[in-house]
Amino acid sequence: MNELQKQLDSLNAKQLSAVVYNDGPLRIIAGAGSGKTKVITTKIAYLVEELKVPSYKIIALTFTNKAAAEMRNRVEGMLGNDRRINPFISTFHSFCYRVLREDGTAIGLQKNFSIIDTADQKTIVRKIMKDNGIDKKGYSKAEKKALTSIENWKNNFLTPDKAIEYSVRPEEKDYALVYREYQKYLDENNYVDFNDLQLKTYDLFESNQQIRDKWASKFEYVMVDEFQDTNQLQFELIQMLTSKTKNLTVVGDPDQTIYTWRGAKVDIILNFERTYKEAKTIVLDRNYRSTKQILDISNDFISHNTNRQKKELETDVNGEKVIVHESITQQGEAEYVAKEIQKLVKTGKYDYSDFFILYRMNAWSREFEHALESRHIPYQLIGGIRFRDRKVIKDATAFLRAIALEDNISVERILKNTPKVGDVTIEKTLNYANANGMSMFTLLTDHMDDAEKISKYLRPLGEILQKGKQKFNNNDAPVNILKYLLKESGFEERIKLLSKNEEDQEYIEAFYDQLKRFDDNFDPEFYDEENKLMAFLQEESLGGDVDEEVVNKVTLLTVHASKGLENKVVFVSGLSTGIFPSKRSALDENQLEEERRALYVGMTRAEELLYLTYVQGEFSFIANQNLGASKFLKELDPKFYNLEKSIGTSLNSEFVKPRKSEEPNRATTSSEGYQKGDIVEHIMFGSGVVVKLVEGDQIQIAFNNPSYGVRVIPSSSSAIKKSQ
Repeated sequence: MNELQKQLDSLNAKQLSAVVYNDGPLRIIAGAGSGKTKVITTKIAYLVEELKVPSYKIIALTFTNKAAAEMRNRVEGMLGNDRRINPFISTFHSFCYRVLREDGTAIGLQKNFSIIDTADQKTIVRKIMKDNGIDKKGYSKAEKKALTSIENWKNNFLTPDKAIEYSVRPEEKDYALVYREYQKYLDENNYVDFNDLQLKTYDLFESNQQIRDKWASKFEYVMVDEFQDTNQLQFELIQMLTSKTKNLTVVGDPDQTIYTWRGAKVDIILNFERTYKEAKTIVLDRNYRSTKQILDISNDFISHNTNRQKKELETDVNGEKVIVHESITQQGEAEYVAKEIQKLVKTGKYDYSDFFILYRMNAWSREFEHALESRHIPYQLIGGIRFRDRKVIKDATAFLRAIALEDNISVERILKNTPKVGDVTIEKTLNYANANGMSMFTLLTDHMDDAEKISKYLRPLGEILQKGKQKFNNNDAPVNILKYLLKESGFEERIKLLSKNEEDQEYIEAFYDQLKRFDDNFDPEFYDEENKLMAFLQEESLGGDVDEEVVNKVTLLTVHASKGLENKVVFVSGLSTGIFPSKRSALDENQLEEERRALYVGMTRAEELLYLTYVQGEFSFIANQNLGASKFLKELDPKFYNLEKSIGTSLNSEFVKPRKSEEPNRATTSSEGYQKGDIVEHIMFGSGVVVKLVEGDQIQIAFNNPSYGVRVIPSSSSAIKKSQ
C-alpha cells in the first residue's frame, strides 16, 4: 500500500469527500484540529496520483513560508521526491513576485526591481516626514500610522491621489501626502514593497487581459489555505486566477479570523457561496486535538459571535473539566500557573515542553517570567524578548540605577536616549569626569556649570537627575520616582511619539505595575537594605537566568502567535477587564467579535487540559483600572468549568457562584506547615526567617546573608527546612 492510499484510508467521511470532490468551487470549513492541512495536501496528491492531473497545473497558496514548506513536505511524503512532480505551493507574495519577474515590464516595472523590507520602509517614511515638516506636528506614533495607512490604502486599491482626495482629517491628509512621496520614491528607484507585489500583480492582470489569461490558463486547480485570512486584494487575485477554471478549493475557519487589523475580512469566507453560486461547502467538525470538555466550552463561547458559520466540533475523548482560576494579583496569577506546572510535571505525565502560557499582549508576560525563574522552571518566549531584556525596559531601568548607584554605564545609556546629545558629547562628559576623579552622575548633578560647558543640553538632565536623587534619598515609592524621571526627561513622551514598537508604552505601564506591587509588598523590617528602590534593584539583579541549552521548556506566547500550534496543557491568562478583550475592542462590536475569535483560538490550542486565569481587584496601569473578571468569562456557561480561587480572594465571584465542592476560603497563617516568624535553613542561602506567606503556597524569606536578601521560595522546596 502506497503512502497516498494510507492517507486516504485514514480520512473520515467528510475529509474524504473534500479530497475527492472535483466538480467546481469547494469551500471547506475546517474547525480547529480537524485536519485541514492533511485534507488539502492529500487532495493535491490525489489529483496527481489518481486523477493524473499534471502537477504543474496545480497551485496552492498560503500565507507563510513555514506553512508552504509543510505542505510541500507532506505532498512529497505521499508522492515521493520526484522532481517531475512539482505542484506550485507558495505564499501569495512569492507567487506575485514570480508573475512580476516574468511580466512586470508590461506595467513599467524593470526586471531587476528590488523588494524593500520594513526597516527600509521606515527609513524612507521618516525622511519624507522630516522633509515635509510632518515630524514636528506631534502626531502620536506618526511613523507607524503612516505605514499602516499606506498598507491599508494599497490593500483597498487606493492610489496616492485617491487617498489624498478621500482623506478628511488633517493627520490623515498628511499621511496621504507621505504615501504620494513614498510611492514616488519607490517608482523612481525601481523598488517595490510587500504590498506592491500583490497590488502591481492586480494592476497587471486588470490592465492586460492577455497576461491575465496566460496565468489563469497555467493552472487547472487552484487551492487556498487559511482562506479566512485573505483580504480583498488577495481575493480579487484569486478570482482572476480562476477565470479559466471552476476548480477552486478554499480551506479555512471563520472562527479563527484574527487578523482583520492586517486587512483580512471574515465576510470573504462567509459569503463565498454568493461569489461562487455553484460552490459546495463541506464542514470538517471532527476534532482530533482537544477533549470534549475543551470543545464544549469553546463551542459554547464562540457561539456568542453572530457573524460566523455555525458548526459544533466533536470528539470522542471526554477529558478533564476546564479550570477557571481567580487570583487577587498579577503576581498571584503567575505563581498559581507556575505551581500548577510543577505539580503536573511531578506526576510524570508531562514535561515542561507540554505547556503553553498564552496572553493577549506581550507586556503581560513579566510576572510569568519572574514566577518561572524563581522556581527554576525553564521557559522560552515565542515572538518576544524577556521583559527585563527589552530595550525600553533597560532604558527606563537606567534612570533608576543612575540615581541609586550613580554608575557610569546607566548614565551613558540615559545620555544616548537624550535628544541633542551625541557620541562626541558623551565621550567628552566621560573624559571630563574621569580626569576630575568623579562619576558622570556627580558631574551632571553637582557640577552643572562644568557640564553645561560641554553641552547646554546636559544641565536640564542634571537637574532632573538631582531631583530624582532627592526622591531616592527620601525613600519615595519606586513607581513615583520612575514616573517623575520618565515624564520630566521627555522619555515618556518620546515613547508615545517616536516608538517603533507599538508595545513600548504597554511595557512601561507593566513596569509601573511591577514597581507598585513591589512597593505594596515591601516590608522594611526584614530588608537589610531599607531603601525601597535599592531593594528593588537588588532583587532584580538577583533574578534567575534560564539555562538556554535546555530544550524542555515552557513556552510563553501571545494568542495570535499560537495560531496553528497545539500543546497538551494551555493556560490562557489575563482574562481581566481592559486586558482581554482590550479597552479599545470593548467599544466596537466588530473588534469585540475579533477578540472573541482570538480567545477561541487560544482555547482550542489545548489538547488535554485548559486553564483560564484572571485577576480580581488589583489596579493595573496597563488597563488603567482595577482588574476584574473579563466580559468573556461572564459569557462562559458555569456547567463547562470548575472555578478555583487563590487564598485571600473573595468568596463571591463577580460572574458566577463557586461550585459546591469548593472549600471556603480561609485566612491562613501557614503554608505547607510554615508560619510567619519561622527560622529556616536553605541549602544554598543559609539561615533566614519567614517574613510572609505568599499566595500560591510560597514563602517569603529574609536571609541573614545580605547577598541573598529577601526571596520568595516554594514552601514545598526540598532546599529549605525549619531550624530546630
